[in-house]
Amino acid sequence: MSGLSLVSLFSGGGGLDIGFERAGFDVEMCVDNDPSSCETLRWNRPSWRVFEGNVEDYRPPQDLRVDAVIGGPPCQGFSTAGKGNPDDPRNFLWMEYFRIVESVQPRVVVIENVAGMAHKKNGDHISGIFATLEELGYQYVSGVLNAADFGVPQNRKRLIIVGAQRFTPTLPSPSIGDPMTVMAAIGDLVGAVDPSINQEPNQHAAHVVERWSHLLPGESDPRYRRSRLDPDLPSCTIRAGGSHGPRGDHLAGFHPPIHPTLPRQLTVREAARIQSFPDEWIFMGSKTAQGRQVGNAVPVLLAEALGHHVASQLRENEDPATQPATAPG
Repeated sequence: MSGLSLVSLFSGGGGLDIGFERAGFDVEMCVDNDPSSCETLRWNRPSWRVFEGNVEDYRPPQDLRVDAVIGGPPCQGFSTAGKGNPDDPRNFLWMEYFRIVESVQPRVVVIENVAGMAHKKNGDHISGIFATLEELGYQYVSGVLNAADFGVPQNRKRLIIVGAQRFTPTLPSPSIGDPMTVMAAIGDLVGAVDPSINQEPNQHAAHVVERWSHLLPGESDPRYRRSRLDPDLPSCTIRAGGSHGPRGDHLAGFHPPIHPTLPRQLTVREAARIQSFPDEWIFMGSKTAQGRQVGNAVPVLLAEALGHHVASQLRENEDPATQPATAPG
């Protein structure tokens, strides 16, 4: 192990945490207020400590010191997929993030959010984040990364902000050439039913099956505003929220894209594969809760690339050979 450690805030289903774990970080604490997400974290990683409750109520132990604090504050008010209300009170949870950063004093902080957070309508929030980083002594870098550039079979653009003490951080560069396709990720699951890994296909109404049977790859069903995935391309962004019904009403539950070859929506496991979760990572709770965890997650491969990049910079900047020589007194 690298000896690096972290606290994870707004942990959700654990995508960011798994990626940083793969990069050599020990997860010291996860904080989330969703019971199903916390159940998922405990089930898959019994050794991780999980604080189940609002981030406002989390008080880190006074002696807790870690190398990194990571997390993505809720994005409902920033997302271009929803109403995008800049006054949504959940937008201000980044302030709680920095309250914990100030207490823990990590060498690095990593914030992930939807690309829409960088939109000018959210300028007060993004400028507030940058100003707070500076106030707490962090140099920072920000940019939008596409998960498809890091081996994830999905076009998913996310704003990444990395702050660091005592050095100027950078973001990882794309790591692959041709992107991973949908069928390369889920083709072996066609026809499979395995509840133990969240592979439970929906049984749609006959008229829905009939209509979806005639959709071409990339073609949308105008009644439900969902499209059939193209098997030879990366997926569109997997989302956590509901879709729309034939009357334009918002549907509750998990409503991912339509399977590229079958007349049904993706299963939770297929969506998780497209988010690059390993099959051994099991999602707990109702199917709606499972889908929400998958849709809200940072793709594991993107998180892993970010984790390796951050770990490399931390190691480089703790090696005395890389530091400027001290002038004789």
